[in-house]
Amino acid sequence: MDHMHRHTTPQWLTAVCLGLLSFLSSCAPPAIQRDNLRTGIVDADDPDIQYMGRFDFSDPKRVEFDWPGVIIGARFEGTRCSLRLNDRVNEYEVIVDSGAPRLLTPDSMDVRLVASGLSGSFPHTITIQKRTEPLVGKGEFLGFVLDPGKRLLPATPRPARRIEFIGNSITSAYGVEGASPDCHFTPQTENAALSYAAMSARALHADYAMISYSGRGVVRNYGDVRTVSADPMPALYDRTCFFDSARKWDFSRWIPQVVVINLGTNDYSTQPSPDSSVFEDAYHRLIGSVRSHYAGVAIFCVGGPMIEEPCTRYVRQVVEGEQAREGREKDVFFVEIKKSMLNDGEWGCDHHPNLFGMERMASVLVPAIALRMRW
Repeated sequence: MDHMHRHTTPQWLTAVCLGLLSFLSSCAPPAIQRDNLRTGIVDADDPDIQYMGRFDFSDPKRVEFDWPGVIIGARFEGTRCSLRLNDRVNEYEVIVDSGAPRLLTPDSMDVRLVASGLSGSFPHTITIQKRTEPLVGKGEFLGFVLDPGKRLLPATPRPARRIEFIGNSITSAYGVEGASPDCHFTPQTENAALSYAAMSARALHADYAMISYSGRGVVRNYGDVRTVSADPMPALYDRTCFFDSARKWDFSRWIPQVVVINLGTNDYSTQPSPDSSVFEDAYHRLIGSVRSHYAGVAIFCVGGPMIEEPCTRYVRQVVEGEQAREGREKDVFFVEIKKSMLNDGEWGCDHHPNLFGMERMASVLVPAIALRMRW
């Protein structure tokens, strides 16, 4: 009797119901698409958002970041676009439809209108880049708000070439918009988009990531009373974000063909200086760490322009030691950018390269990479 009760529903009706459920499931838009159609809200985990650089997706609805130069990009429909951004301290550069960069400064609003009055007849693009470095603070991106009924569109593919930069204040573009060497650091004078790193990558038609923090060295940080600091740049290299030492970056997410290391200035700009053997051993270990994450990567070690001897000599010796190993002369290179290459008018805050100084640096680095990589 129980067996007969389990078959009281005709098989043809069961088949029709299952087919109808399947059809409705396949046609129903995801929740994020329904939100877009009704309110224009786009969450941070929308698959059509591009993230360039290191981001923490532990909470995919609240994406955290703090390294300089990270980029969020998208293509969208409609006439306006707002950012859902939780940040009161950092500076951002916003570009809409390949227009001139516009500065986005902190305020009390979590939703910030960045584009309006656009033509509704064709797709638009938006790029948001963090100008400032981790010492200024972290940000949280929650998504976009578009016109009701509008949505994001599939993003344009990113360049196949990729360059990672490991550095300090120079790479972070500390003081690049400063009026003179006499000014001191402010978030307003830092702009990662004007770093030699960003300039070089753009000239080489490459994507890039910047893992840099002012004052950090290979073994000794700026002004430390010890010759070996507890947390120099190599200790930060595997972090997804600087502010959280526990969350480690998944290096398989983004694999560059080139890594540029520009470190050593802070090790030797103040006393006491680390011993050359300690510095060089740590530099060798950093190169080994880079290689362990990126098989076959080409590494360019930069000396200068804010420091010269003996630091530049030590970096050169590290490269020569690496090249002496079998086959390594083809994947590690030394690039020197002498302080004398920069003119008097090419220095910004606290004697860091300004826009023109950064251009001078890129003019040395770009041909070096292009030659070795055949780019």
